[in-house]
Amino acid sequence: MIKSFLLVLLLVLTSCSSSPVLYPNKRYEKVGKAIADGDIDKCMGKADKFLASKKGKKILKGAGKGSIIGGVVGVVTGALSGNIVRGATHGAAIGAAAGGASAGVSRDQLRESFVNRCLRRKGYEVIGWE
Repeated sequence: MIKSFLLVLLLVLTSCSSSPVLYPNKRYEKVGKAIADGDIDKCMGKADKFLASKKGKKILKGAGKGSIIGGVVGVVTGALSGNIVRGATHGAAIGAAAGGASAGVSRDQLRESFVNRCLRRKGYEVIGWE
């Protein structure tokens, strides 16, 4: 149990501190690491502002709605089958997945996409995240 908790904690901490890795193209070599790091910070700040905006929240809302709808459907189907708690749990999980699929992206995916695009517009090439 403790090992599982520590593993989850480690994954959460590392996922929160992830940042893009840039390909050393002409733009990167021209400006250097310090300026490139500053541009990364600016793009990440813009992404965080976008995620806090109405539009960002609207995009991310789909997974939450799906979970609620799935939970209600699960209660109804669970009541019909005689196990409300199990039905609600399964319905919420299925609904969250469906809602997430309809939203298209998670918060982290949307943030990465925003930062990647921001950096691409500045002339950088993102080759991954660490």
